[in-house]
Amino acid sequence: MLRPLRKVRDHFFRDIINRISDLETGIRVLVNSPSYDHSDGVGFNGQKGRKRIFLDLVGKYEFSSLIETGTYLGDTAGYMAKTTGLPVFSCERNPSLFSLAKLRLKEIPSVSLYNMDSREFLLSLSDKPEISEKECFLYLDAHWGKAVPLKEEISIIGSRWKKFIIMIDDFQVPDDDGYQYGKYGTLRNINISKLHSDYNLCAFFPAFPSREEYPVAQGCVILTKNDHFAGPLQEISSIKRYRLNE
Repeated sequence: MLRPLRKVRDHFFRDIINRISDLETGIRVLVNSPSYDHSDGVGFNGQKGRKRIFLDLVGKYEFSSLIETGTYLGDTAGYMAKTTGLPVFSCERNPSLFSLAKLRLKEIPSVSLYNMDSREFLLSLSDKPEISEKECFLYLDAHWGKAVPLKEEISIIGSRWKKFIIMIDDFQVPDDDGYQYGKYGTLRNINISKLHSDYNLCAFFPAFPSREEYPVAQGCVILTKNDHFAGPLQEISSIKRYRLNE
């Protein structure tokens, strides 16, 4: 009897804490950064190495659109739009964060924001052939809070997109414990071998050590189809392939 009551209590207090956090974030953003300010310190956690990987990918592929799950405050969406000039589609499930991001990015017309669950968002975009049948870059960062839709997101993309590069934030980098990661973003929870067998995906990780990443070292993984579309990734020095027993 105590365990169900404890779960109800924990759920109640977690929601209160989340609401207080949203309020504090809103006040801080409205006071200090009410509009997106394009600079080297914003986007992709401000990580220099992560941005290098992104720009290397943009230089190798002819992306028609950039897609993000988990807008948060809009810094990465704004950075991608300003840096590439390409249309950016981004979703944020939290209505408060969505409103803040919409306010901050209102001067960047190439960014389209959606207050949606990331799975519904990806399904809706996959029905648009002008998006799903062309080369796309997808940045998956909607794994905060109680819902962790990462496996479903990968499944939707792998089964419904033709030409894509996925980058996942907060992911464990093999053989380098200096990279931070979330408990969901591990090779144990996201089985690379199963992704290879189910969707013919292959994986790439940062080629540079975590000590060279600045100002923080959050890990990431790159996923794409294990066919000719992955060829250009072999030529990018900032990433290295994760070898499976294929």
